[in-house]
Amino acid sequence: MIHALLDITQVIGTVAIDGAVHKVCAEAVARHDHPTDQLTVSLRAFLRAEQHDHIGEITLPDWLPAPQTVTEHVAAGEAHAMANDVFQSWCHKVTGTIPA
Repeated sequence: MIHALLDITQVIGTVAIDGAVHKVCAEAVARHDHPTDQLTVSLRAFLRAEQHDHIGEITLPDWLPAPQTVTEHVAAGEAHAMANDVFQSWCHKVTGTIPA
């Protein structure tokens, strides 16, 4: 049976594009398969517009890292902590790509 462990989106910064402020977001969705002890964490990064006329729109500029999937063999009791570690590492990676 597959259990959802984590479904999180975190704003890790802001950037201005053509005078409009965008939030830099990192996202993770983690699931654990108990019979196989397989943890799968799907990761992506995107920009979310802050302007009211663009609410809900996302942008994927070339400087953001491409979506990734991390798969690890881990016991159920350790899966949530491992998923959090993977997400924190992803956040650091995305932060490092934000233009100055």
